[in-house]
Amino acid sequence: MTSTLNDDHFYDSPEYDSVTSQHNVLMDPEERERQEEEWRTELAKLEEEIQTLRAVLNTKLRETAELKRRLGITPMVEFKQDLQQGISAIRESEPIQKTNEKLHQLGDTIASSDAYQKTNAAFKSFGAFATRKLGDFRNSTAFKSVEDKVGGAYTSIKNQLSGSRSANEFDDARRNGSNPDNTRNQP
Repeated sequence: MTSTLNDDHFYDSPEYDSVTSQHNVLMDPEERERQEEEWRTELAKLEEEIQTLRAVLNTKLRETAELKRRLGITPMVEFKQDLQQGISAIRESEPIQKTNEKLHQLGDTIASSDAYQKTNAAFKSFGAFATRKLGDFRNSTAFKSVEDKVGGAYTSIKNQLSGSRSANEFDDARRNGSNPDNTRNQP
């Protein structure tokens, strides 16, 4: 395993520890102390710069938030804009455009095929047949008999409740489209 100084994991590797240990052993104690002091000073400067950059970034974030607030840009508005831009980018992407084109071609091919035409005609004729049969059933004596029985049951229930207020309200509501305000306005 070979590591370079540019490798992110080099400093965590045992190789780095052995290199620094060998380097420190070869240096005389005064030189090593001076080198470590330089490193400490450099580290302190870097940490101070990091703190300064964080403070500047926090200030800029607060200013940004205040300007957005003044402009009426809420997090929800930002989310909507980001979502719209994302959807737009997806729609306009080359893979989606190619897929859409292929699907249109496939749809056109299917619609022009003999099998599709025959299936479409069969469904249309089945729909017409079903409509005709339902019409015939509705005009049949069996349907008329059921319709008469249901109508008779309704009339019977209505007559039994005719003296009560709820029966009158029920009948009024049925006639007026179930709107309770219409029953109050009628005499």
